[in-house]
Amino acid sequence: MTELLALGLFSTATSLLTAVAGLGGGMLLLALMAQIFTPAILIPLHGIAQFFSNANRGVIHRDKLQWSYLKPFVLGSIVGAFLFVPLVVYVNPVIGAIAVGLFILLVTWLPQYLDVSRLHPILSGGLTSGLGVLFGANGPLAMSAHPKANWSKEQIVGNHGAAMAFQHGVKVLAYLVAGVQLYKYLLHIGVLFLGAWAGTYLGTHLLKKVSNDRFKWLLKWVLTILGLRLILLNAIQLIQS
Repeated sequence: MTELLALGLFSTATSLLTAVAGLGGGMLLLALMAQIFTPAILIPLHGIAQFFSNANRGVIHRDKLQWSYLKPFVLGSIVGAFLFVPLVVYVNPVIGAIAVGLFILLVTWLPQYLDVSRLHPILSGGLTSGLGVLFGANGPLAMSAHPKANWSKEQIVGNHGAAMAFQHGVKVLAYLVAGVQLYKYLLHIGVLFLGAWAGTYLGTHLLKKVSNDRFKWLLKWVLTILGLRLILLNAIQLIQS
């Protein structure tokens, strides 16, 4: 019972964070869930939690979804994932993660030098999805590619949620096909769903109280923190190896 209560609180708090700030809750939830589950089941359950959380945001902001952008972005994400998978064996994941962190910082703070949002959605979706396959950080990478300057806060949160829900949904299906016995964790999955729904509901109401300018300022700093986290954690690992 204590484990389920903690899981529900984790899911609620991190979904609320993402609903207000646009992203950030996924990485925090992964760290929190790692205190409860072994790696073998942690990643599949986290994928399910992220699917629920992101899909909730997409549904809540469904009238703000930009399908002319989302459809090619998702298509590019599929193609990019398949194209980049063969490169996994050739890439140093630590150095690559540092590069991704630098990429996020550059796109966030110096877009005049690397404005991925100007690319066609098929290209930006393919690039960020491919890099995500190699080095992780799919959420921050995808967010860095969205044309945020032209979107309202609801459009940013909703469209990013829809895009990420698709990516996590495909990942969950892959786990099921691979034979991961998720049916043994139906109660945990139910708690994750309820927590994601509650957090997204509360976060959406808080989002209404935040101005567009304040939201974009907050989003910029969340991206910065996530980018710096990638750089620092992997730099430490590189030094110690």
